[in-house]
Amino acid sequence: MLKKIKSLFKKKTFSCIVWDGKSMKYLNLTQKEIDEINTNPKYKNWSVTLHDD
Repeated sequence: MLKKIKSLFKKKTFSCIVWDGKSMKYLNLTQKEIDEINTNPKYKNWSVTLHDD
């Protein structure tokens, strides 16, 4: 029962490669975080690539 409740609050994340123009990072990001990087002018030169299994 507790496991089912925890699964309701668990956010779905995606394995991503984030390139900020200087370094590459391997992160697990939520869809909201990916959208933030793609649309926010603060992250103008950043790119996010989803890792396909």
